[in-house]
Amino acid sequence: MVKDNTPIQIISDNKDIVDCIGTNTYDNLPEILINEFSKYDNSFINFLKVFSIPLIFNKVEEIILSENNPIELFKSFLNDYLIFIKDIKNEKFPQYFNLVYWNGNNNLESESEVKMETGSHYGKLFKEFNINQFLEAKSLLEVRFKRNNFDLNIIKDKRVLDQGCGGGRYTVALKLLGAGDCIGVDYSDDGIADANYKVNSLNLEGVKFIKNDVLNLEFEDNSFDFVFSNGVLHHTTDWQKGVSELMRVLKPGGYGFLYLIENPGGLFWDSIEILRAINKNTNKKFARDVMKSLNYPNNKIFYMLDHVLAPINTRLTVNEIENELKKNGADKIIRWNRGVDFDRVEKLYQNLPFGKEKFGVGENRFIFNKI
Repeated sequence: MVKDNTPIQIISDNKDIVDCIGTNTYDNLPEILINEFSKYDNSFINFLKVFSIPLIFNKVEEIILSENNPIELFKSFLNDYLIFIKDIKNEKFPQYFNLVYWNGNNNLESESEVKMETGSHYGKLFKEFNINQFLEAKSLLEVRFKRNNFDLNIIKDKRVLDQGCGGGRYTVALKLLGAGDCIGVDYSDDGIADANYKVNSLNLEGVKFIKNDVLNLEFEDNSFDFVFSNGVLHHTTDWQKGVSELMRVLKPGGYGFLYLIENPGGLFWDSIEILRAINKNTNKKFARDVMKSLNYPNNKIFYMLDHVLAPINTRLTVNEIENELKKNGADKIIRWNRGVDFDRVEKLYQNLPFGKEKFGVGENRFIFNKI
């Protein structure tokens, strides 16, 4: 991992972003498509880069529902889309199609810049959640806990830390599920402000939000009974340091929860990596505005822009995560193999056709003790 003052390479050669280029899973179609987009920089092509996000997401969802070979279906789609893009360019669209466009910031050289960019990205996405979408996290978490036989009484009245709380929805969910004092930390000013606003509107006591770096927590050793880290550390410059901090502030005998994105990830993650390469210079506000103009609901916009526009998106194997947890004193490590109905691990559990090709190993969610 890059540390200190060494420049951080967020996005480099396409092969560094898109694993499936190296494996040739879809022949050379992903690289050709990515390169085709990179040849031009005008308002309409920039719009198409963002439009590719819902287009590819929706196509992948359609393929997932199919019982036919997903690899062949996706190759066919990429080939058709490539033809479409080339045809549009050859038509030389009228210059009056003049969307306002801002270049993205792809020159993040310091760890601080990465934190600010990531915090701003997620803070602005979470801010758009209405109160019902915000509270939905409680039911999602409850189903995941119960389907994996996790006794919610374990967190009852316990002191809880949400390491990387974003807009605070899972911090609140843990409180509503019976936890005691719940503290959410995040580096995003937008996220913390939005979390406080929503908690105040709910008149909910026992929940507190603090601006803090998840890689350098301000709490003393052995401070919390339960530490919850849900889809955060894979967006940082040093996920191992984040795991170390999680374990440091967890009390001996306490429980930790960790979710990090998976490798291998099948078609689901291959498609996201392709979109990350296509949109590596896309301005985030421009992308949000385009998605809103297409009338997608806020939670769907979050789902589609989440990983596609994050500066860092580290994918990890089961063994990499388990070894790091063990190194930092974790015991009784259990990887959850179930989730809510739309979770990838749940679809694998239900033996969806071509599950491995579609989802790889599914979400890496772990529960564990501290020795």
